[in-house]
Amino acid sequence: MSWLINQRDAVGQAVADTRALLSDGVLPLDLLALSVRLGDLTRSNSLLPLEANLKTLEQYSRLIRVGRRSTRALAFATLAADILSGYLLLDRRSRLWGRLTQPQDWEWQHERSAARVRDAAATLRGTLIKACQFASTRPDILPLAYVRSFATLQDRVPAYPWKAIRRTIHRELGQWPEDVFARIERRPIASASIAQVHRAWLHDGRQVAIKVQYPDIAGIMTTDLILLRYIAREVARFVPDVQLQPILDHLSETLPLELDFRREATAMAALRAALHDRTDVLIPQVIAELSTDRLLVTEFVEGIKITDVAALESAGVSPTAVARLLNDVYAEQIFRHGWLHADPHPGNLLVQARSGTGPRLVLLDHGLTVPLDPGLVEALGQMVTALLNGDFVQLNHALSKAGMRLDGDLDVTTLLGLVGVLMGGGQDSAPSTTVIGRQLGKSIGHIPTDLILVGRALGLLDGVTKQLDPDLNALEAIASYGAATDLTSGA
Repeated sequence: MSWLINQRDAVGQAVADTRALLSDGVLPLDLLALSVRLGDLTRSNSLLPLEANLKTLEQYSRLIRVGRRSTRALAFATLAADILSGYLLLDRRSRLWGRLTQPQDWEWQHERSAARVRDAAATLRGTLIKACQFASTRPDILPLAYVRSFATLQDRVPAYPWKAIRRTIHRELGQWPEDVFARIERRPIASASIAQVHRAWLHDGRQVAIKVQYPDIAGIMTTDLILLRYIAREVARFVPDVQLQPILDHLSETLPLELDFRREATAMAALRAALHDRTDVLIPQVIAELSTDRLLVTEFVEGIKITDVAALESAGVSPTAVARLLNDVYAEQIFRHGWLHADPHPGNLLVQARSGTGPRLVLLDHGLTVPLDPGLVEALGQMVTALLNGDFVQLNHALSKAGMRLDGDLDVTTLLGLVGVLMGGGQDSAPSTTVIGRQLGKSIGHIPTDLILVGRALGLLDGVTKQLDPDLNALEAIASYGAATDLTSGA
């Protein structure tokens, strides 16, 4: 079945690439240019069946747990060879005969390469899918075609078989799940790149959610990082426009956080305690005695998916009220408590309807819930105050205080573009912001991980807010809170 699915996807991608070339191609009389471009297309499409076969082989090796590293390395190497050869041939052609290389040729190459990586990530999972999700929020390091393509990659992947999950639970608890839980559902209610979640009942009747880390996922991700670092070095040599190293640096810092479920349990408890005075926000309670480094058991919480506007309205909940609550909760956790639930995509946000007291927000999945350095929180407050006041000197100072290494000659336009990227500018950014973002690599150095996490969270918040109330601007709401906090502190 996996082989058929992968081959079907390969054929579909080949057809899509061919249509793109023929629909936006060359003038009918420019036969030389047409033949060269068709040659590029043939080279790329000829590798698709091989890539599909290698992805299938890797999937089977993962199931039988034999040869996983070698098959995974082959799949990565073939993907890299496909992409690099396309760029190298295009670069060589532009040097030898510039007339045969137009901006559209580079755009086609970006689009084809982005599609290859996206499809490989969906199948191979592991670090690659995490890299794509992060890259979709960084128009300053990748061409726009990659940002757009990766934005369609959802953090939901095929579930692991129940037998493998059952063995993992037994290894972590020393007992089979049937002995620990009164009942457990074999079909997961959610599956992502690192773990999947099953619903269960304790013997005292309580419903719980069991987050089970995939077998050997830590080893897979370590292997992936090694392979991707090698690929990144080769890409940097031949395709300067594609900057992969910042992505790998970010993953090297954040993946250990997500893989440590004890750390996640501690972070959940800390954020729950910080927001304990609020009755309009709920963070599930951890069942500590059943949780380990690779197994996290929490109370099971139900609710309406935050972007299901029709269900909210049917339950008598105002989407606008939910949007305001969402932004208020995030503003408070950042600026008052110095904590950040850094992954607020719609699958991690639920809403409970309450009679007469307004909606309650539920925050799920705390793999990237992190404490924020007080200096960064203060810098964020100064940053938004400067934005509201149009004080670009203060804005530059605030960014430097947040850990940015900025070029002293950074102009106002590029400075605003940088803020647009940091404050969540991604696939929906205006073209001008994206163009500016592509130039930022020449003006800035390392971006601190916590600052990237804040920016990604704000971008996701803005997207959710727009779905709930198009007239409400999440960034303005966060900025107003931050400015008020900054002014109160005397900054």
